[in-house]
Amino acid sequence: MNTYYERYWSQRPDGKLSDFHLKWPKLRRFIPKSDSSVIVDFGCGNGEIIKEMIKINPVAKYIGLDVSDTALERASASLPGVQFHKIEDGSAFPLTDNSVDFIFASEVIEHVYNTEKVFSEMARVLRIGGRLLVTTPYHGFVKNLLLVLLAFNKHFDPTGPHIRFFSKRSLCNCMKMVGLKPLMYGYFGRFYPVPHCIFVLAVKS
Repeated sequence: MNTYYERYWSQRPDGKLSDFHLKWPKLRRFIPKSDSSVIVDFGCGNGEIIKEMIKINPVAKYIGLDVSDTALERASASLPGVQFHKIEDGSAFPLTDNSVDFIFASEVIEHVYNTEKVFSEMARVLRIGGRLLVTTPYHGFVKNLLLVLLAFNKHFDPTGPHIRFFSKRSLCNCMKMVGLKPLMYGYFGRFYPVPHCIFVLAVKS
């Protein structure tokens, strides 16, 4: 996995992901405004989303987690005031229990092998009342039927980076299994029932 993403970031120019203009108008409202907030970007890449969150809350403490040394080097160079940590798929986060107010995980969970461990770690480090915001490509019933009929080989390309495929129910179930309560969900890109992505906001209660 690490080799794949080192190659990805070494070949990728700096900048935001292509769907940023679709998701950010719907997601920016969830970023905590409190001065004392500890905010984690899980799968932070080159730090571009952290830069956007800093515009909303410039005094929060930010922590970026990623599997790629190349991405983290770029992020650290442009965001010297942010803590960055390299992580491994399936390993514990280098964060203490109940220490985080908000976790942002955008277009990341579909790349993870050990999803059970990741959700468990997110729940562990969140404080009571802390929130998790996840976005991921949407795979509901109608959309899946159309994909099977019209674009199966392209969409489920075995050489592509996506290894997990979530519906609203399966994503919410992953959260509930570790004690996180889904509060809100929505979609962006195209239109329901065939949106590009889904987001779910959950709380640790």
